[in-house]
Amino acid sequence: MTVVPMKSDPEFKLHNEKATESAAKELQDFFADYEALDAQRSDVGRDMSDLLTVMKSKGYDVKALRRALRERKRDAEELRAEKETAQMYMDLLR
Repeated sequence: MTVVPMKSDPEFKLHNEKATESAAKELQDFFADYEALDAQRSDVGRDMSDLLTVMKSKGYDVKALRRALRERKRDAEELRAEKETAQMYMDLLR
């Protein structure tokens, strides 16, 4: 089987170059945006850790604070049902 060489088409070549440049620009923008957000996330994580350290230095129980933060995010009815079930299990163990 013989491969027929494609003719040189300047418009096609220009189109491919533009497409490659466009893809490269999109990737550069994506990585720049992602890396900036990642840096912000790291900064926010450190800030949150610093807040917990301050609360710990004031005598608060950090483990309890973290639990309270998690519970505040949850649906009140779901949380109530889970607590009821856990209490029922504890009562059965007594």
